[in-house]
Amino acid sequence: GANMVPVDVFHGHGGGPREDEALLKGRAAAETMERLLAAATSANMNAVRVWGGGRYQSDAFYARCDELGLLVWQESMFACASYPRDEHFLAAVRAEAVFQARRLASHPSVVIWGGNNENEAALDWYKETKANPIMYAVDLSVVFVDVLRAALLSALPHVNITRSTFAFVDTSPSN
Repeated sequence: GANMVPVDVFHGHGGGPREDEALLKGRAAAETMERLLAAATSANMNAVRVWGGGRYQSDAFYARCDELGLLVWQESMFACASYPRDEHFLAAVRAEAVFQARRLASHPSVVIWGGNNENEAALDWYKETKANPIMYAVDLSVVFVDVLRAALLSALPHVNITRSTFAFVDTSPSN
């Protein structure tokens, strides 16, 4: 497998004075995505990881993975940082998780969900997290295990999963 990072960080959706330019960029990004997925299957890869340091991929990406038989490890878009556990932020985490889970639930290619990219490792990177490791470890657990994982489970009831069989990794890489 391989990591799938955004093919264009300035994703254009059209509209505004540069609509033609945005549409061309969108088409170029779609062509690049198709070429990358074709290369993955040609290299006999069976999975791609949607990297949590990027952004969620387009619906066309997941549809193409379904068609090609490529499995997807889908991370939530949280990376390399510590995140708060105040109720306002946790509500935003829940909303994002539910939205993305419902959007992607019909894609059989999405076989594992990840909470974030390297947030656990990041506990050793910053002076603030090093100074209060227990608090930041609790924050990490609350945000990604208690809230995000639970939100994904609540949004995917029709997938016929249970807490014991739900493929979820709270942080990647995980210790």
